[in-house]
Amino acid sequence: MDFIYPVPNPIKLKKFSQLVVDKNGLPLRAFADSNGVWRYPTDYKSVSPEYLEALINYEDRWFWHHWGVNPFSMVRAVKQFVVNGKVVSGGSTLTMQVARIFDPHKKSIPGKLWQMFRAFQLEYHFSKAEILNLYLNYAPFGGPIEGIEAATYTYLGKSAADLTSAEAALMAVLPQSPSRFRPDRHPQRAQKARDKVIRRMRDFAVWSKAQAEEALEEMVVAEFNSRPVYAPLLARYLKSIYRNKSLIKTTIDLDVQLSLQSSLKDYLYRFSENTSASAMVMKNKSLEVVAYVGAADFANTRRFGHLDMNRAIRSPGSTLKPFIYGMAMDEGLVHSESLLQDVPLNFGQYNPRNFTDNFAGPVSLSTALQRSLNVPAVQVLSHLGAEKFAAKIENAGLKLYIPGQGKPSLSLALGGVGVKLYELISVYRALAVDGIAGKPRYLPESPREERYLLSPEAAWVMGEILAAVPIEARQKSPFLKKEKQWVAFKTGTSYGHRDAWVVAVTPEYTIAVWVGKPDGTPSPGEFGRRTAVPMVRNILQLLPHEKRTGKRKPQQVTLENICWPLGKLAAITSKQHCHQTRQAWLINRVSPVTPRQQQWVEQNPLEIEVEIDSGKRVFSTCRKTATRVEEVALWPVRLEPWLNKRFKRKTLLPELSEGCNRRSQMTQDLIIAGVKDKSQIKRPPGSSLELELSLSVIGSQSDLSWLVNGQWYKKTQAGESLLLKALDAGEYLVMVFNHQGQSATIRFRVL
Repeated sequence: MDFIYPVPNPIKLKKFSQLVVDKNGLPLRAFADSNGVWRYPTDYKSVSPEYLEALINYEDRWFWHHWGVNPFSMVRAVKQFVVNGKVVSGGSTLTMQVARIFDPHKKSIPGKLWQMFRAFQLEYHFSKAEILNLYLNYAPFGGPIEGIEAATYTYLGKSAADLTSAEAALMAVLPQSPSRFRPDRHPQRAQKARDKVIRRMRDFAVWSKAQAEEALEEMVVAEFNSRPVYAPLLARYLKSIYRNKSLIKTTIDLDVQLSLQSSLKDYLYRFSENTSASAMVMKNKSLEVVAYVGAADFANTRRFGHLDMNRAIRSPGSTLKPFIYGMAMDEGLVHSESLLQDVPLNFGQYNPRNFTDNFAGPVSLSTALQRSLNVPAVQVLSHLGAEKFAAKIENAGLKLYIPGQGKPSLSLALGGVGVKLYELISVYRALAVDGIAGKPRYLPESPREERYLLSPEAAWVMGEILAAVPIEARQKSPFLKKEKQWVAFKTGTSYGHRDAWVVAVTPEYTIAVWVGKPDGTPSPGEFGRRTAVPMVRNILQLLPHEKRTGKRKPQQVTLENICWPLGKLAAITSKQHCHQTRQAWLINRVSPVTPRQQQWVEQNPLEIEVEIDSGKRVFSTCRKTATRVEEVALWPVRLEPWLNKRFKRKTLLPELSEGCNRRSQMTQDLIIAGVKDKSQIKRPPGSSLELELSLSVIGSQSDLSWLVNGQWYKKTQAGESLLLKALDAGEYLVMVFNHQGQSATIRFRVL
């Protein structure tokens, strides 16, 4: 008969829906099958034992013993039909119900006989456990819901493994009449049917009297939620990767996911309606992603909620700077207090500027990183090499999307490249785990993929520098002080305020947040510290933290005294060359000298000749009396305008001897012509023209850099005048300097 009427193949007839669940099996998002049916896979070992007891004892007590048809039940059903003139009980076994699911028939005597035949076939081809699993996965529970797992998630919001006795009884009786007993629409009717099952379990002594009484007291409370949407964009991504996997169990923690989702959505409404935000939280040790929000408001089309910004290519702003400094430290180019130059510097055709257009002059590496200064980062990258940096960070797992398929350039330091958030979080993890980057894992069975990025020592130093900046908001009351938590974080803002970032690392977690407009339009006034950091503070409150302090310091890292401007250990630097002492983190007590601009390499300390009698400086061409050689430690020439008077070159270098004046131009200040210092300027009476001022410089043979009120203004060539246009009333401070360290400053007031 199998040849003529083959047994139905359940696997081919009905495929499962795809269900994405969190680490505890709670649903994150469900994808219906091609017919719109919700069906989640399970088996009899995975459901509540009480549910199996209620199902089998209510529907088919002799299930484990008959061959598909229970003759006693059939005789009882026929007798009831003859006596009552209508069907009182169908006499169907669980096997017969499975047969009807896969081969429906009319409710008639021929139909019943056909059902019995199909039941015998099923019993012949499948074991009892397999038949029970077919029922558990395909039994109808109302509407588009099939199978016990889909039913319990839809009506009760939980897995079939976690049912109470009352819930088990309800689920056992529901398939008898799914529409009539549907608990979300007809709770009283459903409770009446459920109580019948509970009493039968008591009467059959399957459940104790106390257990049954407790179950009878429980109210029927249900809803209809067949479409959970708790990590929709991650679920969509995983569905595309695991197309043939019915149940996709992730590493997501639903509690953290829901809290983050809600917090990010609420926070977003302070921004314009086309702004979106995304965030990820990853465990450092296991690389498991515990929360993934690809868009803060998934259902909001105005906020581009369908776009997964965790996987979008965006400019990282300044977020790559810690790795530039860390790699340079591993190369022996810098230490934590290396003297860097936050001044207008030219790197070929590239002229980087700071976020505020102001300059700080001499800064340490740690200060430059903490304040996210741009020029020092580019200075260090120029020594390290942009291509070397790009190769190393890409090897660690962060792909760089360079515009126009060009080569890596110094603009990498300031966000002149594209990255994806889910890869950026992988390299920041290195700051907490000995310099080892790690690819985020979304499934428990996913392999661990880790790559070397920094040495443990450089990673520790970078983490300590970043953690020294408090992420907490200022305390309003001294009575509310809390124990400070170790959090190393870095913000980033892309050009034009299009992307606001913050990536934070704690001993247990790495957190990344992006805020911006997916269409790439600017968000004036929004930047990483103001826009993204408050969200990270919210996330930190959601996460449990076992440790309050960072990783233990590696033995090879020591805190040593170093000297500016040379950068060497104080112990090996003569006192007259140590203008400032600073404490620096060193690796193996190696103290690299102060980085120099490659186009202005000079000996430092500088050897000079001075007359023994007068102490004045001379050159070989103008030497007249006996001389001796002295060494003078000089500061980089570009720092001259920012240096204290006692550190300037004309102070450090002795006065030139008579007859050597023609060689003194390098130490003379410039003169600004066009307006006198401390003068007041007023527009002529009755004039409506804008006030303009032309300034020129005397004493320079090279290009000049101009700053107005502390902000970069313009670069001019030697002999070229500077035209200040549209001068409003107020105080003005104009500074000019060149490559040789010559400078001049004037102040004036416009009335």
